[in-house]
Amino acid sequence: MTRLKEEDIKAIGHNLSAYDAHLTKMTGLTLKQIAMRATGLDEKEMSDALASTIVGVIPISSGQGIIKSFTEGVREILNYLGAKTFQSEMFDIGGLSEAVDRGASIIFCADDQKFIALNLSLKKVVDNAEATARGYVEALEAAAKSLEGKEVLVIGGAGKVGWNAAIGLKKKGAYVSIYDIDLGRLSSLNTNYVVRVEKDLEKALEKYRILFDASPVKDLIGAEHIKSETIIAAPGIPLGLTEEAYALVRDRLIHDPLQIGVATMLAEALMNSRNDLN
Repeated sequence: MTRLKEEDIKAIGHNLSAYDAHLTKMTGLTLKQIAMRATGLDEKEMSDALASTIVGVIPISSGQGIIKSFTEGVREILNYLGAKTFQSEMFDIGGLSEAVDRGASIIFCADDQKFIALNLSLKKVVDNAEATARGYVEALEAAAKSLEGKEVLVIGGAGKVGWNAAIGLKKKGAYVSIYDIDLGRLSSLNTNYVVRVEKDLEKALEKYRILFDASPVKDLIGAEHIKSETIIAAPGIPLGLTEEAYALVRDRLIHDPLQIGVATMLAEALMNSRNDLN
């Protein structure tokens, strides 16, 4: 998991409405609607589940330690989506104990390796990388109107987000190509999903107009790669566009440090609880 920096997330709570307005303008869907579509929830199911669920967000101090504003940012996104949340005062195991004592049925927590939502009643773990891939594929499909029969390049396709995105794009009917600097990792992936492997990123960027950038590398995509019809979904941190490329495609760019991933994690955790509501 890419380790975020405080500057990536410190203003999340203040900018959620503006972020959601941009997302809606680009995709026709709100953040909540993208998460629901990615997980199969409908509006009533999500509203009913939110009404009966308490979500605890726990700071984890292991590894390189707590990223300032991370838990606050996660909680602000969850609140924006309508969840009843709290942030534990204690860290780590103490925080987990506190969350259970305070009635949380879903817990969000992250260390250097994993960011998860844990549904306590169902013993179900929702992984951020997988949820982020699903949410971004849904957003990209909405922005492109459809992915059926369209060519999409996944950059960083051997990573967890990239490979899950490739699978999701295939299920949407896209013709998927993947590029990864680590060709050895590509060769070990599940061959049940037929994708084309691109070995020259520069040549590939000249060919594709729909890009899914899951790479953690800066400045991979330059202004010369941006056309009037280019659409980019970029969950990778840092953003892989040069400043010039960003200026050209900003109105056709889906990118955030946490929002889509957290929203999809919440929706999936709630989806797993919906049978308990009936």
